[in-house]
Amino acid sequence: MQTSDKSEPEVVCWRDGALDGACLATARYGDHKFDRHLHDELVIVMTESGAGQCHTRAGSDVAGPGSVLVFGPGEYHSGEVWEGREWIYRAIYLDMEGLGALSAVFSPESRADSPLLIPPGLYQDPHLAGLLVKAHASLDEQRAVSLLERQANWWGAMGMLVGRYGESAQSYGEARREAHKMAQVREYLEANYERDISVDELAELVGLSRYYLTRAFCKEFGLPPHAYATQVRLLAAKRLLATGHNAASAAAAVGFYDQSHLNRLFKRAYGITPGKYAAMKPGH
Repeated sequence: MQTSDKSEPEVVCWRDGALDGACLATARYGDHKFDRHLHDELVIVMTESGAGQCHTRAGSDVAGPGSVLVFGPGEYHSGEVWEGREWIYRAIYLDMEGLGALSAVFSPESRADSPLLIPPGLYQDPHLAGLLVKAHASLDEQRAVSLLERQANWWGAMGMLVGRYGESAQSYGEARREAHKMAQVREYLEANYERDISVDELAELVGLSRYYLTRAFCKEFGLPPHAYATQVRLLAAKRLLATGHNAASAAAAVGFYDQSHLNRLFKRAYGITPGKYAAMKPGH
């Protein structure tokens, strides 16, 4: 998928049939700010030139060439192009199928409900970044690279990533206070995002006070329940737009007040309008 106006961000997304659960993207942004948002995949970003400053609940990092930036599924983040220049990067989006495929190859003892994860953060690792960029470039839909070479590059890069930084989701999550109850709240929001849910309803669900629930949810996921619900609506709207819905019908389906509300939040989060996103060429 690609935008054509050079004054606008250039974003290309595609899938490679040789890979399980992975979406690939290249992007070029000029002077741009990303509003707080989240993804439902593990996101791995390798900067080719320029830099981007990213903000998470853990702090702020500047991702430049030679770095690997990782966002966990459901982890809110925001950011901007560093010093208003230009940020060109390649990204990998791994859904649960993709994480399960990594686990099956590199950690077969992992449970199906606790696949490998790469802890979120900025990794200054030029060797790994170079391998990931090489693997990503060989999967470019415009290049004629053999299936064998594409897969060899992919698994070589993933093997180094997992070997250096991977750990099981189970061990990563066990130390988190109130993780089980907060996961219940998150799952409830994801299942009922189109409704206007009250904090009282969520507090009753897990047997906590409204104040404690809001504080614990912010600590766990980096934003309050109502803001998380907005991000889930944005993700649902993206899926609808990708399958042919227009912005007005997507806004109504996911619970936004109107199309202008969706337009404003979508542009601030993803850098393009819902209309431009819907008009993109479907990936393959």
